[in-house]
Amino acid sequence: MKLLVTFLLLVLPLQAAEKPNVLLILADDLGFSDLSCYGGEIPTPNLDRLATGGAKFSSFYTSARCCPSRASLITGIHPHQAGIGSFTHSKQPPGKGLAYKGALLPTCATLAEMLLDHGYSTWMVGKWHMAQPGPIHRGFQNYYGYKNFLAHSEDQWNPAHYIRLPESAKPELPVSKDFYVTDVFTDYTLEFLKQARAKKEGQKKPWFLYLAHSSPHFPIQAPKESIDRHMETYRKGWDVLRNERFERQKQLGLISTDAKLPPLSEVPVDRDDIANHFSGKPNPKWTDLPANRREDLARRMATFAAMVEHIDQGIGRILDDLEKNDELDNTIIAFLSDNGACYEWGPFGFDGRSRRGTTTLHTGDDLANIGQPDTHSSYGSGWANLGNTPLSMYKHFCHEGGIASPLVLHWPKGIKPTQEYVKTPSHLMDIVPTILEATGAKYPTERNGHKISPVEGSSLLPAITDPKAIPNRVLAFEHQEARGLRKGDWKLVWGKRQPLEITWELYNLAEDRSEQNNVAKNYSVIKDQLVEDWETWAKRVHAAPHILPEPGYKKTSHKKNTSKSPQIANRSLTIRATVDADNPHGVVLAQGGREHGYALHFIKGIPALDIRMNGKVTRLSAKEKATGTIKLLAEITTKKLILSVNGTSVEIPSPGLIPVQPKDNLSIGRDDFTSAGNYEAPNPFNGKILSHTIKTRRSSALE
Repeated sequence: MKLLVTFLLLVLPLQAAEKPNVLLILADDLGFSDLSCYGGEIPTPNLDRLATGGAKFSSFYTSARCCPSRASLITGIHPHQAGIGSFTHSKQPPGKGLAYKGALLPTCATLAEMLLDHGYSTWMVGKWHMAQPGPIHRGFQNYYGYKNFLAHSEDQWNPAHYIRLPESAKPELPVSKDFYVTDVFTDYTLEFLKQARAKKEGQKKPWFLYLAHSSPHFPIQAPKESIDRHMETYRKGWDVLRNERFERQKQLGLISTDAKLPPLSEVPVDRDDIANHFSGKPNPKWTDLPANRREDLARRMATFAAMVEHIDQGIGRILDDLEKNDELDNTIIAFLSDNGACYEWGPFGFDGRSRRGTTTLHTGDDLANIGQPDTHSSYGSGWANLGNTPLSMYKHFCHEGGIASPLVLHWPKGIKPTQEYVKTPSHLMDIVPTILEATGAKYPTERNGHKISPVEGSSLLPAITDPKAIPNRVLAFEHQEARGLRKGDWKLVWGKRQPLEITWELYNLAEDRSEQNNVAKNYSVIKDQLVEDWETWAKRVHAAPHILPEPGYKKTSHKKNTSKSPQIANRSLTIRATVDADNPHGVVLAQGGREHGYALHFIKGIPALDIRMNGKVTRLSAKEKATGTIKLLAEITTKKLILSVNGTSVEIPSPGLIPVQPKDNLSIGRDDFTSAGNYEAPNPFNGKILSHTIKTRRSSALE
């Protein structure tokens, strides 16, 4: 109580005298340990200054991926409640419900809308990635950033990808020959701050500026001279640098002095060419790689480091500007990342457009061209493993490496510097109530005729001085099959795309932050209670790892198998489904992915059965289009593939039985993971699935 009274005495007079300005800075795909104030070797003196002069958090969590994290950050609720439980979409995908609409719902309010209602001017620079309606229609008065509100990455060198809004506003800054958008985002931040100060309107308004960097997300791109500065460092390789980061983290007090550096994380199971032939295996040792591959990889990581350095240099320019205008002391600044470091897609990274690209070994003049205009590369899982030191796994996962982020809060008039890291488990959804408490703004119950979902987060300001100010609470996560829950020191997690059997794991993070010792069998009562807690949360926010059935859907049955995903390795399959659609297209059901699996789907009205084995697809298609209520029967045996549509059958020789149990689970109404068939996932079905059954049996040689 005494601490709370002290806090209120500190904050309330500030609110009465002068509302603080708000600067929210988000990095994209920055790892837990990439900043030097979190143990990294990348020089970030300006962020270190904010961390030293404010508070830095050691257990701050995201929602595992860019767009759901942004939705939670800007609304103060879980991403499913905001409408972006998975990813952004141009239109509502079927069967998933509003939690997966792929755009912000009208039943949530943004921080910009709340502060605009509270008398603030509102400005945004950078990456929106929350679909339509865009920033101007969700509370921001001015915007410079991505032209495509669905885009997750853009060429940093190409000004054609960026736009100034509202349309009535003309771009204030000329496009220079050396246009580099990370630096241009800083330029527009300074320009907007200048305009915010000029808007007197009788009494000077406080301002809110959201700077959402696209760096250091792929494509990794930076000026050559900036990349060159880091080459010698990254020639050391990820093994040496992981050890160095780990020791610095001990010295900083970020991790326990008796902690042990875990082995290299495994590469997620994926198509072999995408995973660089390390699918399901640990990342390779640096010294096991040939010299030309090491040089290629060093250049990639040097490019990533240069992007982080340009973010930090821009923050330095912004801090100088705030000091020059006597605003730094009463500006609350929050800096964080949207998820952990990005493994996409294997230890060597990729070149080209994401999953459609390939991995290139750059040598000679081509090596120096990495990160320059008209290139599109990532840095890969080996460097992402470094970025998340000492945590397990990466972006997309709900293991610590996927969801843990740095958080720095700086506000000289409201936050006293803390020498130690704030250990209170916290989440993106806490940023909105933190800023509302600092500014005195109110969270709405209704806006524009819509009842607003209640805020889920808690203000972090009391926790800075009192670790017990926020009692133990459930922090839960779900992203495209991955699941997690933290309560106190206990962490429950469900993986994906991993070589071993996937089930609930349990860790004591106070003893095992790196999630190396699964104690689920030793503490089954605790595990079961946390599973129940996760399921209760998932039901409340409508989080659904698997596809949700349509109304009237009949329960699925699996012969000799009661799980959601039947055991199909070396077994014959009989698949039945009844669907209803006027012009059917998309996946009815699919199990497996880029290596092995099957899919029953439609191609513009034509029913089709795809079987994938060792990456190669065999397709059996019906001869005619089908429409209305359609009964499908598919059989996979050692000798034949049979597809029957309303009693009319076609067949071809079988490529054989699927030889191993696929890692990607059964999906209904779409293909949630990598493509089991010859189409681009998720390829959602556009009709209703009325029922389906899957029966498996041990096959005989006579079939």
